[in-house]
Amino acid sequence: MTQKLITYMAIFTLVTLIGACTDEVENLIERKGDTVFDTLTALPGTRILEYSVENTPEVIYGAINDSARTITIYLPLQYADFRIIDPVISLPEGTTIAPDEDELVPINPEEPFVYTVSSPEQRDVDYTVIVIRQHPEMILNELSSSEDTTNIMVPSQVSVVITGENFIPDLSITSAYLIDEDENEYQLGFTSEAQNTALSTQLSFSAIRDEELTGRLYWVEMRAFDLTARMKYPIYLKKSE
Repeated sequence: MTQKLITYMAIFTLVTLIGACTDEVENLIERKGDTVFDTLTALPGTRILEYSVENTPEVIYGAINDSARTITIYLPLQYADFRIIDPVISLPEGTTIAPDEDELVPINPEEPFVYTVSSPEQRDVDYTVIVIRQHPEMILNELSSSEDTTNIMVPSQVSVVITGENFIPDLSITSAYLIDEDENEYQLGFTSEAQNTALSTQLSFSAIRDEELTGRLYWVEMRAFDLTARMKYPIYLKKSE
């Protein structure tokens, strides 16, 4: 092999290696990711730092959602008969709230209970209070069955006894109704007195005396706060002879 040929081969090999390196570098540049920057989001000064319920044996803390502007309070089962919340509220310095923390908050109000938080530097912000009662679903034992419809004589001196599970025995909270096939409802009175226990398995409602209700099927329904339970099978009101 002549010296000239060796020189040409060496030059060709060097050019090939340089080209390969260039391709690899170009490929690396193409696969390079975008620059990632750390960011810090500042919370607004017009907000509620902490919200707690103090009129319970154990302090209950509300879950504050600054994005949704809500304060959610999970009320345990043993406080199922509570009607109001006595709050303690913590705010950033210089911030005010209306109504103030001395205002008692009703549970299950007709209109949502809303706080307005204000600060000199920022716009007012509203927070809505949401109370979730942590009590189990009410269950009603059937008075009738798929094979047999129970007849209840009207008028009668016998109370309507409803059994089941997880009743709230305070009858200023719990109510019962007869619902006909057209969804018309007739409220039952009660004979049971309010009790101190959190839950009950039996409640007695007053006897049915309205003869105008006879001759029809009715479904028994019970309500307590936002809970509703209805029997699957109807009863039949029959006029006494």
